[in-house]
Amino acid sequence: MKIDHFAVSGMKLEEATEYVESTLGYKMEKGGKHKLFGTHNNLLGLKDGLYIEAIAVDPAVKNFNFSRWFNLDNFYGDPKLTNWICNCENINQCILDFDVDVGDILKIKRDKLNWKMTVKNDGLLPFNNTFPAIIEWGDKTIHPSKSLPKVDCELFHLSIYHPLVEDLRFNLKNLNDKRISFIQNNEKGIVAEFKTKKGNKILSSF
Repeated sequence: MKIDHFAVSGMKLEEATEYVESTLGYKMEKGGKHKLFGTHNNLLGLKDGLYIEAIAVDPAVKNFNFSRWFNLDNFYGDPKLTNWICNCENINQCILDFDVDVGDILKIKRDKLNWKMTVKNDGLLPFNNTFPAIIEWGDKTIHPSKSLPKVDCELFHLSIYHPLVEDLRFNLKNLNDKRISFIQNNEKGIVAEFKTKKGNKILSSF
């Protein structure tokens, strides 16, 4: 299991996109629509093989009766980093290592991409949404980071804050990444620091 990408949410896609672009200093690429969840996105490919996704509810989708992923139905306020996503080779086997409910494994398609992903029925991931969503890309799917233009930006450090951080760490024992710190704190959230050509920049859920 390893870090795959980050999700930055906004009340509008334009707001989420502007937050990423103004913070990191790079222009995002046009993404697409997720029909299953009534959302749309834009993408930024990083040189370390990760990518950033700006995401929001698609206003063109009416009468949507299903909880959207990343808890977007309850998102309000300024855009911010809300989620991180990890990939694995066998998602069915991977989730057996967790003692928390990460949701159902859903099959999802967008354009030429297809993948399986854990999604909670209420859209809210464990540990107050600080736990990663888990994804398994389809065998014939080209990972977005390989098709996106890469910018001179990479993840420097990811900090996870939660009062039950040892439980969180235990559930992610198969995620061995020196860029990640688990910090015990009454406040709950995630902070990602990126190395850019203009210095280190931060996207945060706080």
